[in-house]
Amino acid sequence: MKSLIEKLVLFCTLVFSLTALCFIPIKKANKASFIFFLSQFFTWALGLIVVELKWLEYPVREFSKTNETSLLFEYAVLPITTIFFILCYPRKKPLKIRVLYYITIISFFTFIEYLLEKYTMVIEYHGWQWYWTWISLCCLLYLLMLIYNWFFKIKLS
Repeated sequence: MKSLIEKLVLFCTLVFSLTALCFIPIKKANKASFIFFLSQFFTWALGLIVVELKWLEYPVREFSKTNETSLLFEYAVLPITTIFFILCYPRKKPLKIRVLYYITIISFFTFIEYLLEKYTMVIEYHGWQWYWTWISLCCLLYLLMLIYNWFFKIKLS
């Protein structure tokens, strides 16, 4: 029975992620593509490291015989989340609002992962804790934002 719940979670996550792509404005498709592939580059490498070090595990995952990471998370969920995070970033708002934006998005994402770890077999922490997800997402999203701003020559306010 447990496996059915996890498969349902993975399926719903895939549907939600693919549906979210429909909400990216056509005018921003080039920027979204850049963010998507850049994010995949980093998340795939970091995901492999974390899994190989046995800090966390994905007991129920897609293509379980091919790879020990979550293909859905590394190649779809986080990259698509990053697209919206960067494209909706409140650049012209005061620093307080921008920091709150970072904290809110990262905390929400971390909270969802924590719930999945606690109540499903989609992810299992071994040497990992929720705050490592929070810290790593902070660093990753900041790095991706810096690269995005540099590549598209966007001035920081």
